[in-house]
Amino acid sequence: MTRTLLLALAVSPYLVCAGLDAWWHERGRKVPRTEWWLHNGLALSLIAYFTSVFGGYATQAWIALGLFLPLHLYDAFGFHQHIDRRERAVHAAANLALAGFIGVWLWLDQPWS
Repeated sequence: MTRTLLLALAVSPYLVCAGLDAWWHERGRKVPRTEWWLHNGLALSLIAYFTSVFGGYATQAWIALGLFLPLHLYDAFGFHQHIDRRERAVHAAANLALAGFIGVWLWLDQPWS
């Protein structure tokens, strides 16, 4: 129970940033069709990642994270070079929050021990 609570607390900042970014996409910037499909792939890989982490399936979590990272890099370098400064700041905060969540997950599950 404590593990789940700590993971839920750790994922919250990421979900806030991702939710704000998604809302801005709907309200502010017209996303090209390719980027829209890319975002769907990112969402599916993150759902698989978070589901695997919370379920305690480390191998599947690593696979999902391995799918997410190249998609994320393509999104960041292919579509986010010329976006508004506020949106870039939200993306940076989301990246930091996701890295923090991954750190909490590794600390809690300690796959190296």
